[in-house]
Amino acid sequence: MKNSKRTRVGSEAQYGPRLAGEILHNYLENSNEPLAVAYREHTSDAEAEDETDGLFKDFFPDTHLDVDLKLLTRKPCHLPVGAMLDGAITRDGVDHFCFIQNTFEKKKVDSRNSHVYKGLYINVNKSKDGKLYPTFRSPHYTKVFTFPNFCRKAAEELLAIAGFLEEN
Repeated sequence: MKNSKRTRVGSEAQYGPRLAGEILHNYLENSNEPLAVAYREHTSDAEAEDETDGLFKDFFPDTHLDVDLKLLTRKPCHLPVGAMLDGAITRDGVDHFCFIQNTFEKKKVDSRNSHVYKGLYINVNKSKDGKLYPTFRSPHYTKVFTFPNFCRKAAEELLAIAGFLEEN
């Protein structure tokens, strides 16, 4: 193909090699074609989702009907055969159980009150008399992640696990 400088408009840099992701991003953000417009509307709707849609943002539900078990894991896939996960299993109903995977690996430490759930923003502990109580984890604040953001995230995590962890 012959490159004619007479027909080009703008700088030569725009005609040089570019990354495919850059081209796609430019198309989706700036184009007025129906696909790009629909994509922008979809992403703006996803950002304005309500509280109930945001509950399982960090958890990936996986229901196993043959054993009446629901897994809430940190990765969106089926559990491989023989895999071990760190977490808590609770009894939801007469014949139904729920497993919630912990956020971080559990350390072998004898503590006064054992951890039932370790999350990103909260921990749930069990005292010697069997009562459950939540504690907040120490957040790392940045310019983007502030105290109000931490409060919202901790509330979402509390709502996500509230129905699964009950006192006996």
